[in-house]
Amino acid sequence: MVIGTLSSLGVLNWALNHITGVCTSAAVNGFTCPYSRTHFNTSLIWGAVGPRRYFSNQIGYSALLYFFIVGAILPIPVYYMTRRYPKSLWRRVHIPLFLGGLNYLPPATGMNYGSWAVVGLTFGWLIRKRLHSWWSKYNFVLSSAMDSSVGIAGVLIFLTIFFTGASNHFKWWGTEVYKNTCDWKGCPDLSVPKGHKFGV
Repeated sequence: MVIGTLSSLGVLNWALNHITGVCTSAAVNGFTCPYSRTHFNTSLIWGAVGPRRYFSNQIGYSALLYFFIVGAILPIPVYYMTRRYPKSLWRRVHIPLFLGGLNYLPPATGMNYGSWAVVGLTFGWLIRKRLHSWWSKYNFVLSSAMDSSVGIAGVLIFLTIFFTGASNHFKWWGTEVYKNTCDWKGCPDLSVPKGHKFGV
C-alpha cells in the first residue's frame, strides 16, 4: 500500500510538472484526464452548485431521482427468479454490478464496453464451458498477465517513443487512423436542435 501510494504520487507530480497542457484538451499525447474531469464535474454538481439546482421539481432532471428507487427495487425480482429457477441464467444476473459499471460510462465509450463484453463472454462463458480444466488453471493467470503487460507496455512505449520525441519522426496509417474515429473526436450520437432544450 505504501509503495503504491508513493509511486502514484510520484508519477502524478512528475506528470503535472513535465507534460505540457496535462488534463486539458490541448494536452500532448492524449493526457486529457477524462476520469478526473468526470469526478470534477460530479463534485461541482453535488458540492459547489448543489443538487437542488439540478434535481428540484422545476428542473428537467428531477425525474432522474426515481432511478434511486429503481436501483433499490430491481434486485428483488432477480433474487426471486434466481430462487425459483436456480439453474437458469438468472443466477448470473448481478444488478449492483451492472449498475455500478454504468458509473464509468461518461468517459468510457462503446468501444471500451464492447471489447470488455467480447473478452468477458469468450473467457467467462465459451472457454469456461468448453475447456473448463484449462480455464480453471490458467484463466486468472492469463488475465493478470494481460493486465500487467498492458501497464508495462504503456510505460515502455511512452518512455521510449513519446517522451523522447521519436513519435514526431514517423507517421503512417496505424499511428493516425484512430484520430478519425468518433471515439477520439467525441462525436455526439444526437444533438439538440436549435430552439429546443435537453431534458423534460
